[in-house]
Amino acid sequence: MRTTLSLLVLLLSIAPSSKSDEVTRPADVPIELFAQLPAMQSPEISPDGSHLAYLRPINGRAHLVIQKMIGSQGKPVVIPPVGDLNFRWLHWANSDRLVFLISATRQRGIRETAETRLWAIDKDGSNALHIVEPSRTMKTGSNLGRARPHAQLQGDVIHWLSDEPNHILVALDGDQNGAYEVRKIDIRNGRYNLARDDYEGIQNWLTDQTGDLRLGWGYRSSAFKTLTRTDKGRWRSAEKADWWDKRYFPQEFTESPDVMFMRGRNEAGYWVLRTMDIKTGEFLETIFEKEGIDAESIVLDPVTRLPVGVAYVEHEERVHYFDDSLAALARAIDVALPVTVNEIVSMTSDRRKVLIHSFSDTDPGTFSFLNRDKSNLSFVAESMPGLSPELMSPVKPVSYDARDGLTIPAYLTLPNGESQENLPVVVMPHGGPAARDDKSFWFLSQFLASRGYAVFQPNFRGSSGYGQSFELAGRREWGGKMQEDVTDGTKWLIEQGIADPERMCIVGWSYGGYSAAMGAVQTPDLFQCAVSINGVLDLPRLINDDRGYIGGSVWTRHMGLEGENAKLVSPYHQAEHIQIPMLIIQAKDDSNVHLDQGKRMASRLRRLKKPYEYIEVELGGHSMTNEPARQT
Repeated sequence: MRTTLSLLVLLLSIAPSSKSDEVTRPADVPIELFAQLPAMQSPEISPDGSHLAYLRPINGRAHLVIQKMIGSQGKPVVIPPVGDLNFRWLHWANSDRLVFLISATRQRGIRETAETRLWAIDKDGSNALHIVEPSRTMKTGSNLGRARPHAQLQGDVIHWLSDEPNHILVALDGDQNGAYEVRKIDIRNGRYNLARDDYEGIQNWLTDQTGDLRLGWGYRSSAFKTLTRTDKGRWRSAEKADWWDKRYFPQEFTESPDVMFMRGRNEAGYWVLRTMDIKTGEFLETIFEKEGIDAESIVLDPVTRLPVGVAYVEHEERVHYFDDSLAALARAIDVALPVTVNEIVSMTSDRRKVLIHSFSDTDPGTFSFLNRDKSNLSFVAESMPGLSPELMSPVKPVSYDARDGLTIPAYLTLPNGESQENLPVVVMPHGGPAARDDKSFWFLSQFLASRGYAVFQPNFRGSSGYGQSFELAGRREWGGKMQEDVTDGTKWLIEQGIADPERMCIVGWSYGGYSAAMGAVQTPDLFQCAVSINGVLDLPRLINDDRGYIGGSVWTRHMGLEGENAKLVSPYHQAEHIQIPMLIIQAKDDSNVHLDQGKRMASRLRRLKKPYEYIEVELGGHSMTNEPARQT
């Protein structure tokens, strides 16, 4: 493989500004560059290689761009987001038609919820169509006689039907009764046939590789329900199956319609991937099992959308390919690009042209184009132009012992060019809480490091990726041991001489915002300020809200503190203990943590005469997905 310096000239130029080229110090990098959305998101080459589609920020928000590939004439098609709608993902169903998903926050009853809509468009920008029609029949009494509503969530494409390139299989709740049917939809006109009627308690369906429905699962009230299809076409409950008792969960079918990839825990408590005969319940082969590492998710072939690998995190996300041809290709790419983590993003149907994304802890990402016929690897675009990796700060894995002796993994970002001692520190617990931080580039921590702050990201107990016992140790430990782990990590930074104890702030997003607020409640002498970004601030209210969603009564059992009323560990209800300034940032269109969480907390702090600032962001969603929100 030969690396060249040639540039892949895009019809829509993506290049850093001349101002950023002159920057030589991290502190001089403008905030706008850290707040920018990636210049290229979700890129996909059409199956025939004639077009490239991707999301690109224009005026601070992601637009859909479709353009011809190299050597072809013609202007790109640029589709802007309308109103508060945001693009979520895109995929070429065939070489002529692109399917994409948009989302927004909408009011349903008393709740603000995420709504998605599935659209399709021709490669020249014509024949744009919302391809999910309202249900032809409504089964719920409250909807009888009314205008038929659209299904709330429309993005679950369960099979792309490569043998029928103008049709896809989509699972959705068309009649609003909490159970999902499966539609075979014509992406040219939106017409559909019912491939499978809904079944009480089933919100997810899975096909084998031919597109035949074989499995369904979901929640009926607080009970988990699973269905499998027999050879005679009948459906039966699988809750008593041997694999269910062993807590293995279906992922995808292998090439055999009777053999599935199953994800479950090994004896050490880590997620592994195995194959299983669904008729006999016999496990056949272990596909991925790595000491101290969880198998995260199945990776799909960029062409066929069939399983070819498994993703895992070893400080950065990586892929173990069990498809031999893709494994060989990935190895060759890593030889050509040895200093970055490299992922195969997209390829043509003949697999000769490949789009690659490369990134690291200091590099937000670069896209390259591989022409396998010419053995030529060419630069396409920077993900975040102007953010030079040489000016960014390396992310270092560290660990410390909590007060009960449990080892807590964490990541530490130290500012470039600064003394490594007595630094101002931002402690940044992650969201979830059943999630994790890793070494990957994160715009917020890199911005803070560029301004001279060290950033500390503890993966407290309850975080995923470190085995079952570590994750379960965080259940019903909100404001308890999970919070103690954050506190103990902060004290460890002081003991190590890294942190100046007089210059420490705790900052978090979502659950991390809850943890930041609880830091202000429980340890106000440890921090000089606290910042909650779309954070959980009224825990009883969140629990009550989440119980209204399908499966909500299951996951809310893990919230709160064991044996205590949720108010005891709710920042809103414990606000009188806050003695340090608190900054609350809340997006109005956040469907995960509703606006009233931030507004009510600000009102309570005002009544208590506590130092605070409240900032409301108009558009941004839970993850602040546009540039103005990130700049704020």
